[in-house]
Amino acid sequence: MESLKTTIHFQNSTKSVTLHVPAFLFKAWPVLRVFMFIGMALFVIQVTSTTVYDGILSHQIQNRLELDKDMSQIQGTMDYLKNTSSDFLRDENRLYARFGLPTQDEATRCLGTGGNVSPDSLLLRNSSPVFERMSVLNETAARLGNMIANNEASFKNLNKYMDQKQSSWRFVPSIAPTQGRYASSFGPRVHPITGQVGKMHQGVDISNERWTPIYAPADGVVEIAQHSNSFGYFVTLNHGNGLKTRYGHLQMYTVQPGDFVSRYQVIGYMGNTGLSVGPHLHYEVWMGNSPVNPLAYMLPNDHSID
Repeated sequence: MESLKTTIHFQNSTKSVTLHVPAFLFKAWPVLRVFMFIGMALFVIQVTSTTVYDGILSHQIQNRLELDKDMSQIQGTMDYLKNTSSDFLRDENRLYARFGLPTQDEATRCLGTGGNVSPDSLLLRNSSPVFERMSVLNETAARLGNMIANNEASFKNLNKYMDQKQSSWRFVPSIAPTQGRYASSFGPRVHPITGQVGKMHQGVDISNERWTPIYAPADGVVEIAQHSNSFGYFVTLNHGNGLKTRYGHLQMYTVQPGDFVSRYQVIGYMGNTGLSVGPHLHYEVWMGNSPVNPLAYMLPNDHSID
């Protein structure tokens, strides 16, 4: 085998070593340098890739933790909204029941959500807990959105109904027309002036000092405002739907026939005119052609039905 001889001399010494190196090693050196360069390059690439991968993995793990935290917050918000929606539904059902309207159950509010899930979506959801959780959040959000939309539409209908009822309640007497002591009730009695026994008293008498204000118990139109021998100065209000109220023995009235009056508006003052034994208001409520007990049209504590 062909070889090359080389001599190695030691510094500051007379000794030397002669080596015989195969010649093919010198011929293969350029190739070996290439392999060594490639190996070093691969080593650097691997170290760099590992470092970058670890950085990306750490970043992804941090993002995943933040995403889990965000989804937990969203889930908590949705749970709160769900409970709040249930409270809204209960309160709404109370309002519906209060007005004699049919109520809805919670299952009806969830209509329009759900349905078939595609195989691709199922595979994705089963392969990743994140996508599974996001899908659950999306479904919950869809149900809440449907419930809120249904609730909003329901409250709009209820508000419309209440507006309609309130517009009619304005014309229903519901407060006492004045302040004072109830001196005589509705029904048969002995007439205080004529002494007639069993005389039907078609209203209630409320006594107080002269010039005590008399108020309209509901919206209406003045039908009569005049003087008579029995009632003295008296007023009749027409509230529509067959309801009328009458006020007798006034000291004076402050309205004229045809005037529109509102609840709590002063229509006159208490007096002692006509067949009366002292200052008081004679107050009647008529439904159709029959008098009814005015106390049925007076809410306690000066409340009104609107």
